[in-house]
Amino acid sequence: MRKIVVTLLVSLIVTTGIYAQKSKRTSAYNYNKEFDNKIEMYKLKKDQKNLEEAKDALKLAKENIDPTITNEKTMNDAKTWLYRGIIYYNDARLPIDLDTLGKINAESAITSFESLKKAKELDVKKRYKTDIDLNLQNLYNLFFSQGAIGFNEKDYALAKSDLKAAFDIQQLKGTFDTTAAFYVGLVSFMDKDADNTIDYMKKCDEVNFKDPRIYIYWNRALKMKGDTAAAIQVVQKAREKYPEELQILLEEAQIYLEKGENEKLKNSLLKAVEKDSNNANLWFLLGKTYDDDGDKVNAEKYYTKATEVNPNFFEAFYNIGAIYNNKASELMKEANDLPLEETAKYDKLINEANGYLSQAVPWLEKALKIKPDDTYTLHALKEAYTKLKLYDKAKALGN
Repeated sequence: MRKIVVTLLVSLIVTTGIYAQKSKRTSAYNYNKEFDNKIEMYKLKKDQKNLEEAKDALKLAKENIDPTITNEKTMNDAKTWLYRGIIYYNDARLPIDLDTLGKINAESAITSFESLKKAKELDVKKRYKTDIDLNLQNLYNLFFSQGAIGFNEKDYALAKSDLKAAFDIQQLKGTFDTTAAFYVGLVSFMDKDADNTIDYMKKCDEVNFKDPRIYIYWNRALKMKGDTAAAIQVVQKAREKYPEELQILLEEAQIYLEKGENEKLKNSLLKAVEKDSNNANLWFLLGKTYDDDGDKVNAEKYYTKATEVNPNFFEAFYNIGAIYNNKASELMKEANDLPLEETAKYDKLINEANGYLSQAVPWLEKALKIKPDDTYTLHALKEAYTKLKLYDKAKALGN
């Protein structure tokens, strides 16, 4: 008889413990429901008392749910973790729901995600699938909206953290969120995080996300790490997918420019100006490429194109003037190096030099008109006037 009493007593203690934990979970649920009601009342009446009561109810909900996740009687029940996920979601979203500019409670948001993830893991019979997925979606919206706020405020580290969480939530639901993945890559680039940029842009490529920007930032991140060979491969892949995309051509041109591969650069730029003949910068860069190679005829041709597209393109006007000015200087040096008795050859060279100076003058004058205070243009033009014996014009430029 005594053994039976002891057995019954032990059974009663165990049962009481189980009910105690389940009672806490039920209390947490009820306090959370009270929180929802008070928040709705606050929104309707803007009564500060309702807000304070809502906060108190949420605090009690957290206090009641937290012990249940460590008690062996309730810790393996999906419902426990689902309730915890909902409660901490409410704690995370409170500032946004109250229409303030404050950030979400990031710690509570992460706790909510971890709880819902655990609930999904334990819900092997899918009894709570709808509720879990609904709350995961709510949490996704919360993280994504905060990521957008961080991006707009140029807080790229925070935006990256929030958007990665949004991406992970969709992954948990079995969905690849290309938008979240792309923006994680983008804000990672803005945050100078090359590794994450490469990782997430590569993910987008693997699921065939149709946006040429993924290759632009992927390429730039690779260059950030000094991996030019891989950057070229990415750009070439992009060229195959988007042969008409101007920015991809420009990315390719930039790589060849940085590597000093002028022939490849020229080919890339020639294709680029076919796509965008009204881009003065492309014409100028093409001219500069030929200029660097010593092909002054084509250099002038493409610089002139740049001035036709943009009549205020200072550098293009100046560079054409410089081509003629430099040619004149070469001839004058050759003339000055001649023996004194070669006067006929000297006069011929000086006349040729003056001819080039005369051609330089209108280009330099236009450049000076665009930038009246440019020291180099002032000096070159004044020197040309002096050599051409246009003293009044030289004097007008000042000392």
